[in-house]
Amino acid sequence: MAQVETTPERREESDNFSRLLDALRRRVSKQQFATWFQRTALVRWEGNEVVIGVPNRFYEEWFQRHFRTLIARAAEEVGQAPANVSFEILPALPAGEGPAPARAPEAGAPSVPPAPTPTVVEPASAVASFDLHLNAHYTFENFITGPSNRVAAASARAVASDPGRAYNPLFLHGSVGLGKTHLLHAVCHEFLRQQAGERICLLSCEEFTNEFVQALQRHDLESFRQRFRNVGLLVIDDIHFLVGKERIQDEFFHTFNRLYQAHRQIVVSSDAPPTEIPTLQDRLVSRFKWGLVANIDKPEMETRMAIVRRKATLLDLEVPNDVVEFIAANFRNNIRELEGAILSVSARARVASVPIDLSIAQEALEPSLRDGRPPMTLDRITEVVAAHYQVKISDLRSKRRNRSVSHPRQVVMFLARATTDLSLDEIGDHFGGRDHSTVLYAVRRMQELAEQDPNFAAELERMKDRLGVR
Repeated sequence: MAQVETTPERREESDNFSRLLDALRRRVSKQQFATWFQRTALVRWEGNEVVIGVPNRFYEEWFQRHFRTLIARAAEEVGQAPANVSFEILPALPAGEGPAPARAPEAGAPSVPPAPTPTVVEPASAVASFDLHLNAHYTFENFITGPSNRVAAASARAVASDPGRAYNPLFLHGSVGLGKTHLLHAVCHEFLRQQAGERICLLSCEEFTNEFVQALQRHDLESFRQRFRNVGLLVIDDIHFLVGKERIQDEFFHTFNRLYQAHRQIVVSSDAPPTEIPTLQDRLVSRFKWGLVANIDKPEMETRMAIVRRKATLLDLEVPNDVVEFIAANFRNNIRELEGAILSVSARARVASVPIDLSIAQEALEPSLRDGRPPMTLDRITEVVAAHYQVKISDLRSKRRNRSVSHPRQVVMFLARATTDLSLDEIGDHFGGRDHSTVLYAVRRMQELAEQDPNFAAELERMKDRLGVR
């Protein structure tokens, strides 16, 4: 392959894109990855703005409808900050059936990096372990502890040092961006250091579900069970993904029992406590409560300031105290907001070739602070609700009427009415031209349900948290 001279910034962007592809490869099937993602290129990655090149209009529309949220989450994992993902048509990119061939980029053109090599953390002994895609920064040393997360952090350290005995299972819950995933990775890092020879499995509940489905299709459940029931530490992120999946809940229940009886450590995270996860089997709720259920709340001012300082240190940035206080005072909801803010300030200072100071911080963050929150749109509300209920956005906008689709659709209508100035007709148009009476019925129905069912009311609050409204 021809060598193309690139700047250090461009090499960093290319490395980030390689890691992004790696993260996407873990989230989709091999066929999906070969069909769609091998036909992409990085146009630019500046701060939290990620622009990805696709070969034609069809790809652009498909990615907007089906992959934008998935890519944004993967980019957030890679960049450790929220990412705004958009697409740009690059006709020179390959399209068609089958994996795209590797090609040398032209000078000045977006580079298409080779398939990335996963980051594998090997166990401390020769005993085989699962591939662990651990974030090197997600350690206990880099986790800022305060009143909002002290119990969760202490319990995570305890289970890493004394697995299967201290708190088993450990159930961490809290809203998005508060550090749950950081603690899960930190547990794995520490477990590897202290428990030589033990095997670890770290994955999301969605990945656990996909592996189970694939095992069913292969008629090879025994291999699946051997994989997950013979580890020293099982760590599963976003366990609320089990909602509505009875067969997989059954499988996880038996996996849990096998590990628990063998005194093997189980750590899971969720956006809600066990008792507030809808349709979760009572026997699973009971088992999650056998150990410790620890909440992670929004960080208070002092903790937010410490997080900004730690992030600045990791980025090798000099950030004055008044800038630290300005960021911490204005970004209160979660850690990802803080990280995104400091990255935006850093990018603005770098472009202007000036040191970071309060005026640069105010200039960089003014768009985010102008209204106190990002603009609320129906698309944004739909994305959050679809992610919460694990349904497709296209299904919400279809004419399907089964409850698994109609209930989330009514939630979108309710939240849109509560958080935007859109009329009933405008909301109805978003859902295939439904009339205003349909929307009004949905709004009243969801209001009544929230008044009658505290669990549903709590669900609405969590979705409002994700939208940045109260």
